[in-house]
Amino acid sequence: MASDDAPAAVNALPATAVRAALDVLPHQTAVLDSHGVILLCNRAWLDFMRDNGGDPATCGAGVNYLDVCEGATGLCADEGQAVAQGMRAVLRGGQDTFSIEYPCHSSTEERWFRLTVTPFDDGPRRFLLVTHENVTERRHAEIREADLDAEVRQEVALRTVTLRNEMNELDSFIGAVSHDLRAPVRHIQGFLTLLRRRLDPKLADEDRRLLTVIDSATQRLNSMIDELLKLARVTQTALQVRELNLAQVVLRAWVNIAPETEGREIDWVAGDLPVVRGDPQLLTLAFENLLSNAVKYTSGRDRAKIEVGARDVGDHWVVFVQDDGVGFDPRYTERLFGAFQRLHSDQEFSGVGMGLANVKRIVTRHGGQVWAESRPGEGATFYLSFPKPGR
Repeated sequence: MASDDAPAAVNALPATAVRAALDVLPHQTAVLDSHGVILLCNRAWLDFMRDNGGDPATCGAGVNYLDVCEGATGLCADEGQAVAQGMRAVLRGGQDTFSIEYPCHSSTEERWFRLTVTPFDDGPRRFLLVTHENVTERRHAEIREADLDAEVRQEVALRTVTLRNEMNELDSFIGAVSHDLRAPVRHIQGFLTLLRRRLDPKLADEDRRLLTVIDSATQRLNSMIDELLKLARVTQTALQVRELNLAQVVLRAWVNIAPETEGREIDWVAGDLPVVRGDPQLLTLAFENLLSNAVKYTSGRDRAKIEVGARDVGDHWVVFVQDDGVGFDPRYTERLFGAFQRLHSDQEFSGVGMGLANVKRIVTRHGGQVWAESRPGEGATFYLSFPKPGR
């Protein structure tokens, strides 16, 4: 019974009650007929119009709001035309609703409003509910956030340029110093050879041992200089990027390190490897270092196994190089990729500790990452991630 009485109660609602209901709404609100004429508007609507130089005769009930918008001049001319077009589209049924945000600044403050046009029907007749909502506070917050983002981007860009310049200077310095160190090291080695020849018959065993120690030290220094030069080249060389089949890159690296595998029994295993975008020379160098490491640290096995494979992880490929060698303590994983960092002594395995540093720089320049997993005596696995082409 109550549901049957409800329509009658609504129809009997006095016009003054409808007007009072509109007046309690916080936003400027008006009801328009199908021609765009304002039938009802609330107090907030009239107050807003007065505050902005209008009056009820030009903005209140009985005024064609479509004509007002289409006839707008000055700063609001563009928004007026857009609002009129939006209202006509809603009246025709071309779109369900229409909304637009626009500036409406006064002499004392900056203000923004959001106009929303919502249709409703009474039988065959269509009406529009038009509201203006003050969104100034949100817009100010967005502007502050945008300004902050711009400042952050500018600061990051500045720091990036500064860091890149510093890195370039450092790499140039490393290259220059390494190059300049070659000559004196060669001189030391040359004079040591002459000294041995001249004094050999007169040398005691301890003297020969000391000369051997000096010779070994100069050879190690020469190896370190070579690795420093490689590191500088890896950083300074412009990338020649193209699509590469990593299977071919790994095969080329295997061939290049063949002299290191002479006399060894090694099972080489290669799974399906992806196509990536990269520099063929630098990626070949990276895999040479990884495979050479695997060969070195499996030298204690009669028959070693070295495997290269890949996994699809969405927007990246993860390539791994795995061996069954001596492994390393996982507590020191972070040290692996630092320059001149080694986890084994010279007595156990030779080297200067620059190979993995080069690998990290190469992969980083290709937009990827490197990491490793291992346990002592259980081999090691090195991982390289590469963005998929087109990502």
